[in-house]
Amino acid sequence: MWVKNLFVSNFRNFARLDLEFSPRLNLFWGDNGEGKTNFLESLYCLGHGTSFRTKTDEELIKWGQPSLYLKGEGVKSERLFTYELVLDRKISKVRKVDSHRVGLRNPTKWLWMVTFSPEDIWLVKGYPQQRRDFLDAKLPLFNLRYSYLRSSYLRVLSQRNHLFFLKRIRKSINQELDIWDEQLVELGSKIVKLRLEGLEKLEFFFKEIYPRVMGRDSKIGLIYRSSFLKDPTPIISEEEIIEIFRKELKLKRKKELELETTLIGPHRDDFLILADGIDLRCFGSQGEQRIATLSLKLAELGLVSLREGEHPVTLLDDVASELDPKRQKLLLDLVKEQSQVFITTTHLSLFEPSFTKEGWLYQVKDKRVKRKK
Repeated sequence: MWVKNLFVSNFRNFARLDLEFSPRLNLFWGDNGEGKTNFLESLYCLGHGTSFRTKTDEELIKWGQPSLYLKGEGVKSERLFTYELVLDRKISKVRKVDSHRVGLRNPTKWLWMVTFSPEDIWLVKGYPQQRRDFLDAKLPLFNLRYSYLRSSYLRVLSQRNHLFFLKRIRKSINQELDIWDEQLVELGSKIVKLRLEGLEKLEFFFKEIYPRVMGRDSKIGLIYRSSFLKDPTPIISEEEIIEIFRKELKLKRKKELELETTLIGPHRDDFLILADGIDLRCFGSQGEQRIATLSLKLAELGLVSLREGEHPVTLLDDVASELDPKRQKLLLDLVKEQSQVFITTTHLSLFEPSFTKEGWLYQVKDKRVKRKK
């Protein structure tokens, strides 16, 4: 996969961009605050229809403007496609592929991209929500309806939680809870089963990559931590998950009525990142956490490649400043041989001259992006 060109109108701090790209290496440099990350975000939005930085679409529209427009050509499965995204403050977002409107949740219409940034370290050291979102973003690769399944579960969860507040003015809500419980169990069990299978696939690549990046052998693993399953493994059936989930909900009902919230379900789950038996989130050094994050992202590349049969586009946002020279070279060597790469940096001197000569260079300055030949 690769992006051939991009036209931008009123995205973040850019009024207008019209750029062509190398199918291999593209390097963007400029001072902090010039919009390098914004540019990578526009590429991601073109490929996926959503941002990797915000869930509030209106933040993407340039201040004072009513709408934004993205258009670009991308190559996928050796075919050239035209991708478009229209976002208006007053009407629904529109995404098109070859002039045909497509659903935002349809992964078959995505031009897959994987992002790396300094903030990614929170994937390891941050909250469970961040790890759930990371894992969930990969599951449409293996189930086209996963995004819809997840949003349906969250909608049922919201309705169930709202019902707890109504008990203050009703004598009993048990019958209504029984109805919502069945929907919660059915949807939630499917999510847990798909997560277990997806995490197993991600772990396959993670186990191969982490020792290479660390520079030594390590016993590593990704362990799913469920709010209601004691020892969840990919071999557990969906029927078994349903049975246990339903039973645990009944046991928790009294406590949930007291606290007025749903205490168990996939919205409460997490996964552990273990190295030699140590939970890196709690006990790993910042260096180990950074390497684990990098390895997870490289594993994500492998996961997309496994399913799609080709490598996704790679977006590296100022990662050179976060890595020592050895691991910086390892990362760049790994990704540049596999896919089209976009890299941002504040200093070209962070890269070897031979590396910068390989790619197309762009300067980001004064709300413009200009290619340097």
